Amino acid sequence: MARTERLSRRRFVGGMLTASAGAVLGGATPARDAAGAASRLGADPARFAGAFVDWGSDGREHMLQAWEKWLKQKPSSVLGVDFYGQSTWEDFRKVDWVPGIWRRLNPKRNVVWSMPLTITGTPLVDVADGLHDSEFEAAARAISDAQPRAIIRLGWEMNLSQMGWFAKGQEADYIRAFRRVTEIFRRASSEFKFDWCPGWGAQEMPADLAYPGDDVVDYIGLDVYDFKSEGSVEERWQTLYLKAPFGLEWHRDFAARHGKRMSFPEWGVGHAGDNPYFIQKMHDWFVENRDSIAYAAYFNVDGLWPTQIDTGRFPESEKLFRKLFAAK
Repeated sequence: MARTERLSRRRFVGGMLTASAGAVLGGATPARDAAGAASRLGADPARFAGAFVDWGSDGREHMLQAWEKWLKQKPSSVLGVDFYGQSTWEDFRKVDWVPGIWRRLNPKRNVVWSMPLTITGTPLVDVADGLHDSEFEAAARAISDAQPRAIIRLGWEMNLSQMGWFAKGQEADYIRAFRRVTEIFRRASSEFKFDWCPGWGAQEMPADLAYPGDDVVDYIGLDVYDFKSEGSVEERWQTLYLKAPFGLEWHRDFAARHGKRMSFPEWGVGHAGDNPYFIQKMHDWFVENRDSIAYAAYFNVDGLWPTQIDTGRFPESEKLFRKLFAAK
């Protein structure tokens, strides 16, 4: 989704939700089901409690520590998520201090770095042909010096037309560029993991046409947000998320066919308002597939629409989220 640095807009079926989530749920069933939720997530509940958080006064690390305390997770146990320079090629060198801020504040923290595959206006073929190797080398050095075991979410949401690396019509160039940049990062640290992550649903192109290959992908991600559309929350879950083209079931099956674990680098409630049903169903999906999921991270920053969940804006979702994802 959109992020504070660069916002992307998703397609969705029109129509406002006419019934409140509370009325549809008919009571507090998700809350009643929350007891023992962390244990159902497995032995490592922090794996599902990562987050993208605000910068705060002096770095996202301090905000992430507050997030950990809110969820009663062990210090340094959850993944942080951040975005590496997205505006100009010069940013790849100018923001090389940002990974260092994370390390200075907490050398134990690991980070998922969302890494652009190109800059808007530069065709993917230029990256694939090596014209910007030096910029990626600078970024790889900066990240490897600070987080040598980082997860690199390279060229994410390539199936959305708003992304500078939108792959439609240039799938081969996207794949070549992804593979080239992966090799650059591997030279900086052999411990990097690489996450190939579409946006959920059909979007503007079939995501699998831009899959770069099992040898350069460690995790197969999916970004999932609760969007307004016609129908009840139950109907939306089935048609927009679970069984949608390139939805959750596709994600599970595609990752399994390629022998990869799934990830959820961005997910959140908010576009459709306060919807604890979505929180419950995402949690249940994580539980059902916990052995096949590498990590999940909530998008706890207001971007193109509000998604931050710990401010009281979405009280029912907030209450349930904390019960389901807090350590016991």
